[in-house]
Amino acid sequence: MANVGAGMPLVEVTAPDGSKSLWVAAVPHEAALETVKQVIPPNYVAALSRQRLTITRKAEILRPGEVRRVKL
Repeated sequence: MANVGAGMPLVEVTAPDGSKSLWVAAVPHEAALETVKQVIPPNYVAALSRQRLTITRKAEILRPGEVRRVKL
């Protein structure tokens, strides 16, 4: 995974009922949105967040390419 020190990209996902969740993807920043879209239902909306998950805020190490829902 490239440039972990700068943080991993977060994607904000909105469900049809309006509830929101944050997802992290252990991929390059430019691939995060499409990677998360592959694991969420098609009727959910995903948008790249301005926030990034820093190395000190993640509880576990993610494997390259892994996508996970996070709680901040």
